[in-house]
Amino acid sequence: MPPWRFLIHGAASPAYNMAVDEALLREVREPVLRLYEWSVPAVSLGYFQPATLAPAGRPFIRRYTGGGLVDHAQDITYTIVLPRAHPWMELSAPESYCRVHKGVQAVLQACGIASDLTPEASALESEACFQKPVRFDIVAAGQKLSGAAQRRTREGMLHQGSILLPDPARNEKVRQAFAGAFFSRLGIDFLPGELTVAESARADRLELERYETEAWNRLK
Repeated sequence: MPPWRFLIHGAASPAYNMAVDEALLREVREPVLRLYEWSVPAVSLGYFQPATLAPAGRPFIRRYTGGGLVDHAQDITYTIVLPRAHPWMELSAPESYCRVHKGVQAVLQACGIASDLTPEASALESEACFQKPVRFDIVAAGQKLSGAAQRRTREGMLHQGSILLPDPARNEKVRQAFAGAFFSRLGIDFLPGELTVAESARADRLELERYETEAWNRLK
């Protein structure tokens, strides 16, 4: 199995962050794990959610994946992109979701944070991702620590995930542990990398033509 490319990106605008994620999907040739940050305390909406759910006065962005509203003021965000031919694409969505979250669990464990995978979805109804655990989300002491959403296309799979710790002071330690623990737990080799020229160009176009537009962000 080929190694995954590991990308570490600093703080960027909501529009650019989402544009890069989609660009990685559109240009996918190899598995990619991207760890990134936000330049403003934005919220992201799932693709199918109405813009009216965004809190007043907060910047918001619509994701390319579904799922619930995520507050990015203090979370850790990551993205996984797989090409269509990758073996994980033969798994069902819940199975691949579970596999990814076992890797994330290993990251948390490396930082001294014990957690469990939820066996079943919560009966609670909420538009906010972290208020409604679904099957294979990561929880600790009854609190959801990590959730994600996926979208599969003819190019491959986009998995957008978020980790929200009770103590955000531990975020940097988790970021530093991410590559070693995640890839080791899943038996995957990785290589640090950067965006390709094609990915950068595609991200710039998507930022301008999709993610910065009212037509996209107020789609629903």
